[in-house]
Amino acid sequence: MKTILSTAVAVLAALALAGCGGAADQADQSPSSGATPPSSAAPIEGAPNSQPPQTGPAPTKPPAPQVTINPDGKVTVPAGYRELPAKQVDAKALPESYKERRVWSSEDGKALQLVGIASDACAGVDAQVVEFTEAVVKVSLTPMTSPQGGTEGKMCAMVVTPRPVEVPLEQPVGDRTVVVVAGG
Repeated sequence: MKTILSTAVAVLAALALAGCGGAADQADQSPSSGATPPSSAAPIEGAPNSQPPQTGPAPTKPPAPQVTINPDGKVTVPAGYRELPAKQVDAKALPESYKERRVWSSEDGKALQLVGIASDACAGVDAQVVEFTEAVVKVSLTPMTSPQGGTEGKMCAMVVTPRPVEVPLEQPVGDRTVVVVAGG
């Protein structure tokens, strides 16, 4: 009985240590390293055959596919999105550097995608609804001041860079005019 208990404690300790390494460390290990992933460890004698409770954040809905901008400047729109008619989009307040001024809506109308301008090749763009009335949805596009994922060890070209962004809406856009402005 002591041997079984000692073995069980050793296996649990090994599993705990393997879990502390984090996903990044596990991804770096090749299958030939001899490491056994925790999910394939031998069952402990006398333990129930159930999966351990899931830890960490609850699963979330995967992000919607985004509009992409190809190197040649051509925009690719994901399935499930449609371009809003030009008469429904007012982007005249945007600076001249905003070459792409179209707006796309999800099938249910509860999300808009558009293209903002980042201040450098690593930074992103923040998009927020700043006004929502019966007639207008006003969206502010603001370049982020720090690179996505932090600055440590990154070199970023200081060029304005188009970035697709998505803006969720509480109600469908319907026939509201979408006014796009540059934030500061």
